[in-house]
Amino acid sequence: MRIIDTKNTELVDAKSDSYASSVAANSVVTQTSYHELSDKPVVQSDALMQLHANIDMLNDLQGRLSFLMREVRYLLKA
Repeated sequence: MRIIDTKNTELVDAKSDSYASSVAANSVVTQTSYHELSDKPVVQSDALMQLHANIDMLNDLQGRLSFLMREVRYLLKA
C-alpha cells in the first residue's frame, strides 16, 4: 500500500507495518488552511511554528497593554 501526502511524497510503502509510526518519522506536523481573500488561498504551515509565533505575539501584546494601563493609571492620579 502506498500513501501519498499533499506534496506528492511517498509516506508508506508495502513493507511498513504501522502507518502512524512511519508518518511520525517522515513528516513534520503541518496544517493546510484555506484563506479565501488571500493571494495564495491554500497555505500549508507548521502547526508548532505557528503556535510559537502566536505565543510571541501574545507576549508582545500583553507587554503593550500593561504599558498602556500604567500610563492610564498615572494620568488618572495626576
